[in-house]
Amino acid sequence: MKNILDKFSLRHYYAENYENTEIEKNVILYESRDGGAITDSPLALFLSLANNKDYANFQHVWVVKDKLSSLNLINVPESLKSKITFVERNSKEYVDYMLTAKYLITNSTFQSWFSKKEEQVYINTWHGTPLKAMGFDIENQLGNTQNVLRNLLMTDYFLSPNPHTTEIFAGSGYKMRGIYKGEIIESGYPRIDLTKETSSDDAKNLLKELGIELDSTLPVVVYMPTWRGNDTQNPSDSIAQVIAEMKYFRKEFLGKYNIILKVHPYLYKKAKNYKELSGILIDDAMDANLVLAATDILITDFSSVFFDYLVTDKPIIFYAWDQDIYSEDRGMYLDMAELPGPILKTVIEIADYLSDIDQLSQDYLGKYLRAKEKYVPYDDGNVSERIVDYIFKKEKSSQLVVKKIDSEKEKLLFYPGNLDNNGITQSFINLTNALDYQKYDVTVFTNTPKSHFFHNYQKLNKNIRLIFRTGSPNFSEKEQMLHNKINKSGHITSLPEVAFKREAHRLFSGLSFDKAIDFSGYSFYWSKFVAFSDSRVKMIFQHNDLYAEMTKEIDGKFPHKKLTGVFELYHYFDKVISVSKALMTINSHKLSKYLETEQLDYLPNLIFLGNDFVSEKKEEALLNLNGIYSFINSEIRIFQNPKVNSVFEVKSFSKNEIVKVLSTKKVQDIILVKILVNDIYLGWVEFSELKFSGNETKKVVKVKKVASIVKKQNFLIYQNIPNFFPGEKDEAVTETKYVTQQYWFVNKVLFTKQGKVAYISNGLGIKGWVRYGALNRFHNLANKPYLALGFLIHNLRNKCLTSSKITFEKYQFKLRKNSTSYYSRPKGLKFSKKLEASFLNKSLDYSTDEQQMVKGTWWVKTYNNGKFVCWLKLADIELIDGISSINESENSFDDIIQKIVSDKKNKIPQFVNVARLSPEKNQKVLIEAFAKLKTTGVEAKLYILGSGILKEELETKIIELNLSDSVQLLGHIENIRNFLPLMDYFIFPSLYEGQGMALLEAMSVGLLPIVSDIPTSREIVAGGNYGIISESNDEQGLALAMMKALKKEEFSSFNLESYNKNVINRIKLIL
Repeated sequence: MKNILDKFSLRHYYAENYENTEIEKNVILYESRDGGAITDSPLALFLSLANNKDYANFQHVWVVKDKLSSLNLINVPESLKSKITFVERNSKEYVDYMLTAKYLITNSTFQSWFSKKEEQVYINTWHGTPLKAMGFDIENQLGNTQNVLRNLLMTDYFLSPNPHTTEIFAGSGYKMRGIYKGEIIESGYPRIDLTKETSSDDAKNLLKELGIELDSTLPVVVYMPTWRGNDTQNPSDSIAQVIAEMKYFRKEFLGKYNIILKVHPYLYKKAKNYKELSGILIDDAMDANLVLAATDILITDFSSVFFDYLVTDKPIIFYAWDQDIYSEDRGMYLDMAELPGPILKTVIEIADYLSDIDQLSQDYLGKYLRAKEKYVPYDDGNVSERIVDYIFKKEKSSQLVVKKIDSEKEKLLFYPGNLDNNGITQSFINLTNALDYQKYDVTVFTNTPKSHFFHNYQKLNKNIRLIFRTGSPNFSEKEQMLHNKINKSGHITSLPEVAFKREAHRLFSGLSFDKAIDFSGYSFYWSKFVAFSDSRVKMIFQHNDLYAEMTKEIDGKFPHKKLTGVFELYHYFDKVISVSKALMTINSHKLSKYLETEQLDYLPNLIFLGNDFVSEKKEEALLNLNGIYSFINSEIRIFQNPKVNSVFEVKSFSKNEIVKVLSTKKVQDIILVKILVNDIYLGWVEFSELKFSGNETKKVVKVKKVASIVKKQNFLIYQNIPNFFPGEKDEAVTETKYVTQQYWFVNKVLFTKQGKVAYISNGLGIKGWVRYGALNRFHNLANKPYLALGFLIHNLRNKCLTSSKITFEKYQFKLRKNSTSYYSRPKGLKFSKKLEASFLNKSLDYSTDEQQMVKGTWWVKTYNNGKFVCWLKLADIELIDGISSINESENSFDDIIQKIVSDKKNKIPQFVNVARLSPEKNQKVLIEAFAKLKTTGVEAKLYILGSGILKEELETKIIELNLSDSVQLLGHIENIRNFLPLMDYFIFPSLYEGQGMALLEAMSVGLLPIVSDIPTSREIVAGGNYGIISESNDEQGLALAMMKALKKEEFSSFNLESYNKNVINRIKLIL
């Protein structure tokens, strides 16, 4: 086996040896910054241990990226260098030490395959007092918590420098309180010992050894900016700004200060290659706390390094030029008014303060002292010694506080599915909002968040702790093959129980639970984690007729055919719980060979209703104007803030200045933008003062590569080099959504001031320019003609019809009298279907904003009152004279509500269906039944709320039956419970159900239910006591049921309060 392993070999090797390796009690493994350097608190702990004879028997193993690097030992005293054993990260030797070392120390996290053994001692020092929001406090970046929380909950000791940090990690940030089995040691940061105990001269000498140019007679000013970017591979813009700032500072303070720079590791990788930073850029390998020992004045922004620097009693300047953006995006734990130094926004302001630094120190003395008391109360230079003696000898100290934050609450683990927009998610939200959190500690295990997840997360009870699946499973190669076989077949022939228990141990950080509950019950992949978790009681839910789900066919495929894998896991669960009594009967009969009678139980869904309807007023969405510009005029007003009556000053500029727009705000109908000029931040200006210059070409590079198209987004392939100006749509060739199965030959890449575009072709006639971000999975074709031929053959096999030109003109028109070609998409394209010629009213005005040419014919995307109706041939329309623009937006939700209110005033019956757009929901038949109802002369409206795989088919059916004015697909609507009271009838035509939550919700707000004749719906409407049961589940039966509803017969009222009370009593019995 090669020494450095790929990520799969790492996991396989780790798994293969996990159960059969012994722990070596005298080995301590240290890892700092993923092996990037020997620094931070792990370094401080090492120095304390290695200098103490009481711990002389320990072997000290340091993880590094390169054993031979001359910089590995720069922070280590000469006398201790021989005590270190190096191991390269991701080598076989590294995995061996991770398996066998008794003590493991890191300042961040170990990789996702690491799973602490019971005999190991895991010490996490972390790497800073929280200033910026972290973990669950950053709601739009929840996935970032996944491996962090997994690591934190595995630790035996977590080091906290102060009560503030303890509370963030125990509380809202990572929600460790209630389940964490280890100890939080609150006693200061070991790394701050390095700042306290290292002389300024020694630290400066180390800087000089690393090539920093220092004048020994001048004070040292260190600028330490935090990392601001999202793309760690493209930090070029940040570097350009830092270079410009440092150039300004050094010019202003030549002969007055040594101005030097230490940047974030992400930035250092690129920054070190810029000659402009030579002699002033501190090597990334040098410990930041040693740098602080040499620092006389610190300039920083949102970096937590300032907390450490408080122990020096020296001045701190906060350079927060993007505080407004950063606070909105990330959030802060501290009130900026509490900071122990001035908050400045421009390099000019910083220069002014540095000119009067002594007065500055006096002005902020009170805040400085309060910050020291709050954030560095334990940091006396002896932190490392105290912590080492406690961990290794259990010696206590008055300056060391041990906090245990576990609780006696009953611990519940749930898997709810992916928290998609569906009934299971809503049911889960309702259930968990009803739990008693004085009694239960609740952990929810789910997949890495998707975009639609975040809104559902906001609905979850804030007491809930989320654990996300992270990394690939820890299986050996043999176990992986067996697992794949089960996943593929849906049948368990031989179950690798040891592997599944090992994987559950990894995912759940070795935690134990009182009850583990698979609330979804749809996936063998997820069910097995619950089945093999360390839990006293295990339960799995059934939300539907699962045999019917398993045999359900969509477009010739069976999406749930592998449910047999779940059924075969049932004997590992203590309880199998259906969501209705009727469903329990159905599943117990159809799945009898997998179930025992004593396992069966049922728990109906809770139903919670919102408030009365409130119109949703959304803030106007501003166009993202970020990009490269130049000034139109020579004199420009620079505003300090994007606020009314903001202070401004007038400055003169050349029209050749490079202006970067970073953010946009609208203030009293004036658009203001935040700008850098020549990479120096200045403030806010009116957008009307700028001219876009991002399209200017910098260089063109010829390449020979092949790439794939990103599948999750639809991009345009342009005929010419596209315009980068925000909001612009140039003439295109086709859309990438039609050609994602093909490979694309990349011939050249064009670099503009704004970004990159690539010239691509598929070898079959489609060619043009595409945004570089549309491409992934590149392969080099240089000198590989056979490889190129292989890709071309693949494209021939996957050839499909596409448009050959797309334009985006906006105009209004009428239909020609003889027009007959109406299609759901341009004729010949995927999902295209011809529509009835009679469904369009030729007397109305129509509009378009997009046109496509397919096989030589132009097609026009057609709207009526902002609502899409069909695609027409260009030859079938007549332009309306004198009209050059159209209504660009579709009907808003408020417009739809107003139309419904108007229809109700006119006594027009309103029917509604709420369900996933899926075959078993029977909506196609519902639409056909509604068409039949309309033929009787009834004027009515039908609204279908939900999303799903049949959307396009249902849209086509609506157009085909000439129902565009009567039937609307509204998609997934968040305020569904506010929408329902506007309706008259709720129609639920499902072919099978578990328990119709939407049906219960509709009955709760007083709608008359019309249901298909299936056991679970019949149970809900009490055999017809609460509503109408269709005599048959076909078009005729549903149409007759709707006609019967219009006769206004009296039915009993559904009592939601009584229903929920019964459900809550069952929750208490089952949980």
